Amino acid sequence: MCWRPTCWVRRASAGSKLDVEDDVTNILIFGVTGMTGGAVAEAALGCAWFRVTGFTRMLQGEAYDELVSKGVSVFTGDMNKPYTIKEAMDNIDTVFLTTTYWETMNAETEYQQGFNVVTAAVQCQVKHIIYVGAEYSMVTAAERCKCLEGKAMIENYIVSTGIPYTIVRLGFYFENFLSLFKPHQTSKNDFAIALPMANHGLNCGSIIDFGHCIAKLALRPDTYVFKTLKLATSYLTVTDIAEKLNTYFPDLNFYNPKIPLSAYRKFDFEGATELTTMFAHYRSLHEWDRTTAMELYSYNRTFEQWLKDTDRVLLEIIFENMDNFASDNVFRDAVNVERAIFTDQRTIDEKRNKHSPIIQLEAHNENSFREQQEMMKKKLLDTVPLTYFFQSIFSSGSSQKTEKELSLTNQEKSRHAMRCKLFSEAHQKTDNLSCDRSRSKISNQEVKETEI
Repeated sequence: MCWRPTCWVRRASAGSKLDVEDDVTNILIFGVTGMTGGAVAEAALGCAWFRVTGFTRMLQGEAYDELVSKGVSVFTGDMNKPYTIKEAMDNIDTVFLTTTYWETMNAETEYQQGFNVVTAAVQCQVKHIIYVGAEYSMVTAAERCKCLEGKAMIENYIVSTGIPYTIVRLGFYFENFLSLFKPHQTSKNDFAIALPMANHGLNCGSIIDFGHCIAKLALRPDTYVFKTLKLATSYLTVTDIAEKLNTYFPDLNFYNPKIPLSAYRKFDFEGATELTTMFAHYRSLHEWDRTTAMELYSYNRTFEQWLKDTDRVLLEIIFENMDNFASDNVFRDAVNVERAIFTDQRTIDEKRNKHSPIIQLEAHNENSFREQQEMMKKKLLDTVPLTYFFQSIFSSGSSQKTEKELSLTNQEKSRHAMRCKLFSEAHQKTDNLSCDRSRSKISNQEVKETEI
């Protein structure tokens, strides 16, 4: 059903026969199996005014079957083969294009793929093309950034062709914290947010919200044609993000390690240099005006609201990290005992912060939005070849981690010592509980004493 409140299809009575074929927008989405293209497809599929065609190289597989089951007309082709692109654009009104550097690690290849799509769109007289670009200039940039260079060249080519276009520049995705830039465990209950932004702000937002914004502007080409839009729903420093995570998950400690760009560049993984130059560029950006994003989609969420919708997925990732961090898993054992206690002692919920990760993991009222977050997490893992980026950056004995670079403030050290003490006490008390002991017999006072 269409998500527009004024949509007459939405307000029509159930069972009535409607004909919207005359006004429907046929949209072709490149990168439909990826995170960005997938978000646009999901938003478009929720509106009766779209007919969605996805362009992909996949001939079969889970992602392919999922698209077909949702009603996407899938066209199999290759962005490196122009003739397959032209075939896909038959009877297409709007093209949504996103390109990636990380698949080939080559800016020229990325540009050539974008060039092929834009050229085909011009030849097929497509009415509107929407491209996810980047706010980057090779002339004014302090350092060459290969992962943004190709996008800048594609932007320039689109403008030069005269085709009706809208270029969108998207902020840093909140969903990156579910995979590529997930919090990394540095001790029993401390997690570093590994973004080398120091105290600089970051324009950011949820890719799902961005998907709705893009779908909305595709329905209003006359309003946004020949324009470049910057879309973000928040402007946060890494410290802001860590503080919000600490507020939402009081049993855990997140912090900003303030990694210098010079140290980040030396990390031993493919793409470290490119990411360093990208974050150096992000440091130079000022806060974007968020008016356009709100005009396009008034339900855009803040980071706190996104956390509320995504907490379970994020916690699963955090606990996976805990499992891999130490063989004894002292903290995880204590959490498992407490989870068993709280399963049968629901009344204790009122005595604990409602945002405790233990309570959050017990929430089983899944909704469609959380399922979509799971899908986004999977798509990011499937489409980005750099999944091993930070596996050993913060591991003990890492040659790249220095005391100076990852040191905690005195206040954070004190907080960390207190948390470790509390976790140790909780674990000592829970060790005496036998596995078959009936949790219903534990008094509220005993449970309160084992609270973390």
